[in-house]
Amino acid sequence: MFFNGLTPAPEKCCGCSACVQICPKQAISWSKNDEGFNYPTVDPDKCIECGLCEKVCPMQHPDEVLPHRIGDAFGAVNLNSEELKASSSGGVFSAIADYVFGQGGIIYGAAFDKDFQLGHIGISSQQDLSLLQGSKYIQSQNRDVYKKIRTNLIQGKLVYYVGTGCQVAGLKLFLRKHYDNLITSDILCHGTPPQEVFDVVIKDLENRYNGKVATYKFRDKRVWGWSCSSSATIKKNNTLKYVGFDPILDGYFNAFIKADNYRESCYVCPFAQSKRSGDITLADFWGVEKYLPQLNARAGVSAIFINTAKGKEIINKISANLALYPAQLKDIQVINKTLVAPTPRPQARDVFFNRFQENPSAVLKSYSRLTSKKHLVYLLKKNPFTSSLITLLKKIVHK
Repeated sequence: MFFNGLTPAPEKCCGCSACVQICPKQAISWSKNDEGFNYPTVDPDKCIECGLCEKVCPMQHPDEVLPHRIGDAFGAVNLNSEELKASSSGGVFSAIADYVFGQGGIIYGAAFDKDFQLGHIGISSQQDLSLLQGSKYIQSQNRDVYKKIRTNLIQGKLVYYVGTGCQVAGLKLFLRKHYDNLITSDILCHGTPPQEVFDVVIKDLENRYNGKVATYKFRDKRVWGWSCSSSATIKKNNTLKYVGFDPILDGYFNAFIKADNYRESCYVCPFAQSKRSGDITLADFWGVEKYLPQLNARAGVSAIFINTAKGKEIINKISANLALYPAQLKDIQVINKTLVAPTPRPQARDVFFNRFQENPSAVLKSYSRLTSKKHLVYLLKKNPFTSSLITLLKKIVHK
């Protein structure tokens, strides 16, 4: 047992759940700290000190699952317009998913349940792909997913797992052997807030709009195009209300961008570097218009990194479904700083959760940067006629 006492120190645990799932005596369970993050706790009466929990911990053994530096880098866009529209950036995940479905495989990724609790699930049908599409800025719970994946792999099924760098690393350490039928993608990650902070957003929206949140998008292309604007739809009396300009939506996203509410391990993340844990790394290619002006950035552009021979093979197989352009790592990491180092721990991290306990909605709304001018622009862009007119005027000005 390698825990400091019965629970690991906050900065030494990423919450991947590998230790919980590997324990042969079910001696490790989850407990929440005061900030709402899950941490493993050992029952000393059940523990047989086999050491498996230590062996599968990605925070303890990052070098074992970071064997390759980034090879080729690309700017990429899914040529399927519907999949591109449903994705947060360039839709490369969906293109890989199409390939996996075509091979009769299973895809594991983060999805909301009916109560907007985020956890990894497995899907084997194209009809369920929408559950996994789109960025979700909360820590997803792996639960018993690693066990299920191991069973699938032993059965000979093709498995595609997508998660943060630490989650992919946790899976590989849990499996403790190489599987040719496993594909992994790590998401270029800033850090992860706890579920409890996002729960406040859902509750606030439902109280103010007197309805039930039906959908939530952390990144919605409907009004602003490829951007960082969030939206929700509220169901009330069998009608849906679209909410795309709201202080708590904007506040939650800004608090995330400022990194004020991440898990402590995120600020010392060993996977925020040029060595990656996945076969393919998926990211947003912010600033792409400076380096690949031939790509239409409004619809979203992915940055992808090929880290293994398997990753290269997969991208080659789906290349006909993508607009692929070679890119330079140095250009992509200008904005994507976690390709170089972990997100710095801000001073506000020391007070965020104290303030949050006192008045959670007010704290999140205090991060909002919405103005009356932005509201006017939003209303103009939301209207199809004025939005088309603005686009036309921009084209005329740029000529």
